[in-house]
Amino acid sequence: MTRFRGIGFARHGGLWGLSALLWLGSSCGDDGMMTPTTDSGSSGSSSSTGSSTTTSTSSSGPVDSSETVDPDTGPPPMTCGNGVVDVGEVCYFDGVDYVTGMVPSDVVLADLQGDGFVDIVTADVGSDGHSILLGQGQGMFGPPIALPGGFGTRGIAAGFIDQDDIIDLAGANPGTNYVAVYYGDGTGQFTDQSPQAAGMGPRSVAVVDLDDDGWGDLLAVAELSEELVVRRGDGAGGFLPAEAYPVGAEPYDLVVVDLDDDADLDVAVVNQGEDTVSILRGDGSGTFAPEQRETVGPGPRSVAAADMDDDGAIDLVTANFDDDRIGLLRGDGNGGWRTLQAVPVGPEPYAVGLTDVTGDGMLEMAVVRRDTAELAIYSRAGGTLYQVVGVYQVPLNPLAIAVADLNDDTVPDFVIPAGGANAVNVVLSFP
Repeated sequence: MTRFRGIGFARHGGLWGLSALLWLGSSCGDDGMMTPTTDSGSSGSSSSTGSSTTTSTSSSGPVDSSETVDPDTGPPPMTCGNGVVDVGEVCYFDGVDYVTGMVPSDVVLADLQGDGFVDIVTADVGSDGHSILLGQGQGMFGPPIALPGGFGTRGIAAGFIDQDDIIDLAGANPGTNYVAVYYGDGTGQFTDQSPQAAGMGPRSVAVVDLDDDGWGDLLAVAELSEELVVRRGDGAGGFLPAEAYPVGAEPYDLVVVDLDDDADLDVAVVNQGEDTVSILRGDGSGTFAPEQRETVGPGPRSVAAADMDDDGAIDLVTANFDDDRIGLLRGDGNGGWRTLQAVPVGPEPYAVGLTDVTGDGMLEMAVVRRDTAELAIYSRAGGTLYQVVGVYQVPLNPLAIAVADLNDDTVPDFVIPAGGANAVNVVLSFP
């Protein structure tokens, strides 16, 4: 079993009720047209180590320069496996595959049974529904349980839609133009789908309480009608009529977060057809102001939000598929933006998760590279510079990422749906 060992240098669609699990990670769906592999059972995957060499790269427009090491190398090795979580240490086992439905394109993590174990739910575009993998503790999962949905299921979210304190699910189905809502019973089982209209071609979805009334609301990115669709909870477990807000061309993914520190939730939607992000400011009642657009880089496929530079302001981080970079849009704390930094991260970044891997109190970027089928972890190396501290092989066609502590060692772990393997790859820490 190969491990990466290194030192680091010195937070979606997700579940609003369990922010420690989900708001740090970002995920996004895709049609997964690459050819599946023939083996989707459990298997280990290799990782890379090496010495550091620094290169400098900058991008056009109002963009800060950024430096990284070669994307396939890392810092000198350190001790792993001694059971001690050392600050700066980056230690992970090879990923293990768990079978799902056909072509999983999105993933969410939540405790569906209330037993203290994190469970996995995927959106399976090739199976028109979802796979539920119940957690067994220590980062292990049971066989997939199929949950039928609409045609071409691409997005998945979890949250408390009604007021029974049991987690419910919502899946985006672009082929049937609705979001499927599933009400949980607390045992990991769910009702049949309840379709909710959500524009044309909904591909990403979130469940949040926008108006603080205790009822979950639905937000969906409708790719074909190019809008953010909001379905507010009606107080009886159902939803009010849809409210639509225009966004940019070919919207792909969203994140829901308070961007301007006014205690009201806002939404950021990446528009891969025009290289922008649409910012929609919430007023706390469940409605939004007209969008403002910011350039983030070519072909953004996913978006995450966190304070990346410890200045108290929320920043936006996008995976820019078309130019092999991460776009880091730095917030000014008042809802505006200071700079756009481009961070080279290797070929075809498709999704990004934000979490503190090295235990130094600063957030790393966990990047899914679709072209090379890799997970690469980038850490701040002082100032605004980033360098790679770990590279791990994952199965063909990785399309999203979710972050949580799966094996109770206080170190974040990763779950990556691999559309080409009909599986999720679980990468566990090994301090």
